[in-house]
Amino acid sequence: MMIPHSRPVFGADSARAVSAVVHGGHTARGPVSEALEERIASLTGRTHAAAVDSGTSALMLALRALAVDGRELRRVGVPAYACRALLHAVRACGAEPVFMDCAADLRLDRVQAEALAPMLDAVIINHPFGLIEPLVAEAWPCPVIEDIAQAAGGRIGEDELGGFGDISIASFYATKPWGGAYGGMVLSSLSCYVEQVFRMRNADAADVSLPYAGNHQMSDVHASLAISRLDKASVEIEQRRSLALRYDDYLQGKSAEPVRRDALCNHYRYIVRVEDAVRVVEAFRTHGVAAAHPVSMPLSRLMGQVCPGADVAMQQCVSLPVLADMSDAEEDQMCKAMAACL
Repeated sequence: MMIPHSRPVFGADSARAVSAVVHGGHTARGPVSEALEERIASLTGRTHAAAVDSGTSALMLALRALAVDGRELRRVGVPAYACRALLHAVRACGAEPVFMDCAADLRLDRVQAEALAPMLDAVIINHPFGLIEPLVAEAWPCPVIEDIAQAAGGRIGEDELGGFGDISIASFYATKPWGGAYGGMVLSSLSCYVEQVFRMRNADAADVSLPYAGNHQMSDVHASLAISRLDKASVEIEQRRSLALRYDDYLQGKSAEPVRRDALCNHYRYIVRVEDAVRVVEAFRTHGVAAAHPVSMPLSRLMGQVCPGADVAMQQCVSLPVLADMSDAEEDQMCKAMAACL
């Protein structure tokens, strides 16, 4: 039995939600995606929300929306140790990515980020692997886009993630904390940004004077799945948190070190540092555990640049399955695999 790295939990309620949309005869964008917009806005403390077809589209549209007031978007700060979607979204806007390195705890290197900030036209701040990036709550000299794709449900103090920055974006991809199948969301407390996304997300209705418009609406089918996951999100966070604490106990006395987690994070991933990530990932797989590298490659390296912290993280970091519905038998298998591989 191979324990998967991710496993979204869908039950009979999810099937009923999708069936209701299909039998209602309105499967494209409609009242269900509008209900999702209202719910996510409420959860994050935002006043405006636009559901779109993916998290990548959400980021690309958010970046383009920043130009609504005539701002030129030339250089965008991007975390170096992050998924490729961030890089593709920036390049799709014709902007130059400026890579921000990570520290040992996988959050941004504060000193380098502060040095780069004055030369940026915008910055993307994500919460890597569900860990909380404190710099999102600080003042920046440029617009901030907060990316909560992996961190949805986490908090900084009493404030929900998704409520920071000028704009925030979320993802509803199947394996994400709020995942359904596909989808994304653009959120802001400034109506001008979200209204610009509304204009861009429906190409058939878009003004031809816009620099960009595309088919980026979320269907009610996808929205219904996302809502069914939202109904269980807080319970799943607690299940992952409890499992992560047990993993901490299993690792006592081992050379592998868990990356520091915040008490109010969503425990989306369980990341450990080891000497040789490639060897450890392969070893776990021989024991029936789909451990993984947290990212496929640092974005800086993909573009021929060097960010030392990201390069070291690539060599040392391993992500272990932390499944909300992990069975006792699977947890026992995980414990034995940790004993053998770490």
